[in-house]
Amino acid sequence: MKNYAKIGFKNEEDIINYLNNRKISDLNSKWKEHILTIFDFALDDDVIHCRKFPDHKAKPDIIIKIRHTLKYVSIKSGKNPSMHQEDFYAFTRFLARQKVDKRIIKIIKFYHFGETEKLNNNGVPFTKKELEEKFFKYFDEAKEKLDQTQLIEAIINRTVIRGASQKTAIDYLYYGSIDEGILLSKEEIYTAILSYREHEGRPIHFGALNYQPAGRKRTSIDYRYVRIKWPLLQIMFFKMIK
Repeated sequence: MKNYAKIGFKNEEDIINYLNNRKISDLNSKWKEHILTIFDFALDDDVIHCRKFPDHKAKPDIIIKIRHTLKYVSIKSGKNPSMHQEDFYAFTRFLARQKVDKRIIKIIKFYHFGETEKLNNNGVPFTKKELEEKFFKYFDEAKEKLDQTQLIEAIINRTVIRGASQKTAIDYLYYGSIDEGILLSKEEIYTAILSYREHEGRPIHFGALNYQPAGRKRTSIDYRYVRIKWPLLQIMFFKMIK
């Protein structure tokens, strides 16, 4: 298990342990504010129940319960938080269902694998730097075509809110640690991602969400996987906690 995954799981455990079986009145001011945002009916004497969401592939990481009401929360942290990972071909089939042009999907495939059947770097994939320097016009074309509100909303739903399985959706996203963090509703997530449409030096993106291959090494287990990241979450965090 990679270190960042261990740190993420530990962060979730810390939050669960802090909230579980605690009265709202016993929370610090920040967490009291977060909980009363999630549960607008709650009172100081209400006891919080919190546990890990049982499906690690689903978008919620924790379940918070007060009285008979359950809320599902995604927990993120780190400088460049990953929102989603998925098989490349499953993801591009999804893009095709969203009516993304075949040519644009081919450009994404070229960026992902760094080569095509006819085009490669002397038998090996192009590096990320080589792709961006030599073939930027193709990626500029893709960025323009992918900058569609309806498509970005569908991407947000799949990669942040509900997941590829389309099962349990999150109610909120919490970015940060047990000590400090920001809470975003689904509406705030959509607004934040849709409001940032231009990425300098980001060949493929969907609003504020960046597309990247998990790994370009042919023998790597990550070779066929897509990662969707949201680096601006950290910037939002610093702005909102001031």
